[in-house]
Amino acid sequence: MAAAQSIPPDEIHSQTGPYVPPSRPTLRTEVRVVEIPIVVRDARHQAVPGLTREDFKIFDEGKRQEITSFSVENFSPRVDGAAGAGPKIPGGAAPPKTETGFRYLALCFDDVHLAPEAFRPVTEAAAQFVKTGLTPGDRVAVITTSHTQDYAFTGELPALIGELERLRALPEKAAANPTRCPVIRPYEAYQIANGLDPGNVLMQSKLAECQACYNNPCHEGEVMGKAEEVWIRTRTDTDVTLRVVEALVDGMAKLPGQRLILLTSSGFLAGEQEVKLDRLIDKARAAGVVINALDAKGLTFGFAGSMAYDGAAILASGTGGEYLHGNDLTQGLRQLAAAPETVYLTGFTPRAEPDGKFHRLKVQLTDGNKYSIQSRLGYVASKLEAPAAYSVSDKLDQEVLASNTLADVPISFNWQQWAGPPGITMIIHLDFSRMHFRQWNGRRIQKLTIVAALLDGQGNVVAGRKSELQIAFRDATFNRFTKTGFTTAVTIKAPPGHYLARGAAQEAMEGKIAAGGAGVDIK
Repeated sequence: MAAAQSIPPDEIHSQTGPYVPPSRPTLRTEVRVVEIPIVVRDARHQAVPGLTREDFKIFDEGKRQEITSFSVENFSPRVDGAAGAGPKIPGGAAPPKTETGFRYLALCFDDVHLAPEAFRPVTEAAAQFVKTGLTPGDRVAVITTSHTQDYAFTGELPALIGELERLRALPEKAAANPTRCPVIRPYEAYQIANGLDPGNVLMQSKLAECQACYNNPCHEGEVMGKAEEVWIRTRTDTDVTLRVVEALVDGMAKLPGQRLILLTSSGFLAGEQEVKLDRLIDKARAAGVVINALDAKGLTFGFAGSMAYDGAAILASGTGGEYLHGNDLTQGLRQLAAAPETVYLTGFTPRAEPDGKFHRLKVQLTDGNKYSIQSRLGYVASKLEAPAAYSVSDKLDQEVLASNTLADVPISFNWQQWAGPPGITMIIHLDFSRMHFRQWNGRRIQKLTIVAALLDGQGNVVAGRKSELQIAFRDATFNRFTKTGFTTAVTIKAPPGHYLARGAAQEAMEGKIAAGGAGVDIK
């Protein structure tokens, strides 16, 4: 529909994927156990078995903790099976969780953060890995974080190689790598915009850089404004990547056998996303999904110890996965394609009262540094009385499951049945003349999250789709749509029957929501 409405591709970007409703909140006890998966490797990079609780020491913000739970997870060697098309997900009945010869590998390319010059070497390395690194019984899917859609796990090499060859890098984003003075990198924007610049040192450096560029004094407000613009875009990109990874975890939780996500990224900032990362790690651990991450180099944080702020590294360390950064991408993918044979699952009960802050963890072996250790980098000590473990997007989820009409955003919904397989299409019309946009670099910036869902008589989501629109209109395009309005559509496939169709949309600037519903009969 964007093409039909003559919108240039650099002014609107959309991604659509399955909508997975959130799990119902459970009652929280007064005691929380922090779970830490640990992988111990020897000099040959092999997982070390046979360790016990007494072999480990855990420190929370430098204070040693008592290990209150300990178990060992062993991944049995896979039995070769016949290659061929695996089950398609998401959707359909969940297969039984039994041991099989299948290994499910999701090759997830974080093209939202991958530098354009790094994209082609990464996909070529993945194609080489697919040709030489798979074994009978492997099932592979190719996913990007910028354009999610229905995907299938398959063992058919020609199909996989074809998918990899069709991938294209996104145009480089001006917000992530600005060319005008002063140059503010993502982590610098994070520091300035969030008041994390001790002594105002970074601000003074950027003011000096600005003055050198224009030969005139600059105001702090100019630098602060630019830092906030860069940080908003950086934070939005991180949110997009995390949503895709979370949807992938939800889908793979239904599969039998080993389940691995190979996330290839140039890194993304985890600032202000600690709670979301913590929840995603817990979800992946509960689903038995290991996230391995390959750093394709590109995003430079510009400070020492950046891994502690890299979301890809945090996801890998928290799920028992591995984080690699090096020049040999093919070998890196081959190494990451194997789940560790032994994972030590430890846990402790924090002694201090929950403070809502991110706590750094450190794991050591009692006999010194004989082996290398991979473990969770930290956790968020959520306050028991606060719903800190749930993001603001829960408000949108709540409206999807509700039955009322909400019109805080000038958006209307209606439903149509088109020719083809059984299903229904939700038509969304947006009145941009009454919607708030942020002006930046000659563009009108806004982000919309739209959910279309079908509910049964008990209020359960039967099927749904989620769509995200990243808007960066030039003035001419914006003025045109303030007169005509903008239309988009989301199609849901579902078996014939009677449903409650629900539509909900949330804009990013103020978090306002529109929602509506109607009974529909799918024939």
